[in-house]
Amino acid sequence: MTQKTPKRSRFLEPLAIAVAGGITIKAAAESVGCSLPIAYSLSRSPEFRSLVSTVRTQSIQQAVGTLSIAANKAAAALVALLDDEDPKVRLGAVARVFAAITPMTELHELRQDVADLKEQMSSPKLRIAT
Repeated sequence: MTQKTPKRSRFLEPLAIAVAGGITIKAAAESVGCSLPIAYSLSRSPEFRSLVSTVRTQSIQQAVGTLSIAANKAAAALVALLDDEDPKVRLGAVARVFAAITPMTELHELRQDVADLKEQMSSPKLRIAT
């Protein structure tokens, strides 16, 4: 059994990365040169599932960062339109700013409320009113 562990474990990370990227276990096994039985065996392990989750989380965080940069550029472009000479363009920009600010403000307030509730729930002084 000790002979199989190193051979199997060398496939753990590449398989997890491939599966986190959205391909099937079978395709992942083929792409990393792993036998299908070993791939399926590894895919059932808690370590594999945790690694797939970690890789996906990192990927999502990177995408959010990229979108945040794009959102800042989009906001700057919208603000620039507020100074356009065409009144229709300015009016459209004003409408978009007001349409965007309300849900963004509400989301921020909801996040703050959730954070406050989490803090209250973890407080040792939490009392339940009866």
